[in-house]
Amino acid sequence: MKVRIEKFDYEGRGLCHIDGKVTFVPKTLKGEVVDISLEKSEKHYNVAKLNEIIEKSPERIPSFCPYSSLCGGCAFSHLSYENSLKYKKEIISDLLKQNNISFSSLEIEPSRPVLGYRNKVSLKVEEKEFGYYEEQSHRFIPIKNCYLLSPFIESLLKDFSMFHFQNGELIIQTNSKGEMLLNIKTQDKISILEQLTKKHSIKGILLNDKLVYGTNILEEQRGNIYYRYSFHSFFQVNAYISEKIKEDVMTYVNPKDEVYDLYCGVGFFSLPLALKTKSVIGIEENKEAILMALENARLNHIENVSFNVGKVENILPKVKHNVTLSLVDPPRSGLKPIVIKTLIDSNIPKILYVSCNPLTLVRDLKEFTKYYEIQSIKLYDMFSYSKHVEILCVMKRK
Repeated sequence: MKVRIEKFDYEGRGLCHIDGKVTFVPKTLKGEVVDISLEKSEKHYNVAKLNEIIEKSPERIPSFCPYSSLCGGCAFSHLSYENSLKYKKEIISDLLKQNNISFSSLEIEPSRPVLGYRNKVSLKVEEKEFGYYEEQSHRFIPIKNCYLLSPFIESLLKDFSMFHFQNGELIIQTNSKGEMLLNIKTQDKISILEQLTKKHSIKGILLNDKLVYGTNILEEQRGNIYYRYSFHSFFQVNAYISEKIKEDVMTYVNPKDEVYDLYCGVGFFSLPLALKTKSVIGIEENKEAILMALENARLNHIENVSFNVGKVENILPKVKHNVTLSLVDPPRSGLKPIVIKTLIDSNIPKILYVSCNPLTLVRDLKEFTKYYEIQSIKLYDMFSYSKHVEILCVMKRK
């Protein structure tokens, strides 16, 4: 059937209506006339497959990636980078307005570089080939390279034949010096990859999450802070954008602040916050991340920071401090209701909310804005050409 795409949804899919029902069409652009066939019909929406573009948008360009029609990673690879930013702003702006979230302006921080920024990747391996799954499926898409990956990872993948395993998963993480950790998940029998370790700067190899070579730790310096982190402790994949978020966060603190850093990980925000404030209390569920955070505080000679291990929703209600600022950087699921209630009941003057999921951010803001006013919302292109965007929302107590 023939339809015209009206706009993008929050996942970067084209959106139209069929008999009044919302219909999502991946890989289409606003204004395009396309031929589609329905793949899924739910009570409140349809999902359709693009068969043919009848009237092409003037903004459509050839994708830089030969796998873009199959792999779901780059929703906007058929747009210029500038237009991908424009539409990310439009998508978030529409979402905020639909949910009556007021904001004065919406700026987006571009990534630098635009490609080659990812310092971590998880690849599927089938029959001695590596690749990704097709979006929302388990159909394997073999690839030869991925333009989003760090040049260090791309260089390693050119020697993929040296891995000598047929099926499983390969996770690679690198730092800015090109030092890498590998996690190989497979039932195949493999030995230590001596050729690879000699040719590439591989610091450690895990086999099915068990260390079999070297170390499980990478080291990185960001600004004036020295970090150590492991495979099992979160560290942002885009170094440039994560630094930009950190720089912006620092503009909202003052020397007298006592700070909560909730979901603090290895102390990425906690440590620079401690250098600019009176004290910082970090809370994190991941025990390995907390051990790294404690080590990072010691390495940087920072003493006005403490870390608590456990779920934020369990720890926070028990922590009684005269906190003046709280930074929250939750997973995609957002904040638990008890966390929101505890922060509101604590009458904290300022809350900085870093979000990787606009939907859960908007859900949580509906509760916060009963007691807080939004000072600013800024977007960050953490994942260029993808549907994802990072958001920093600054709230002040009414």
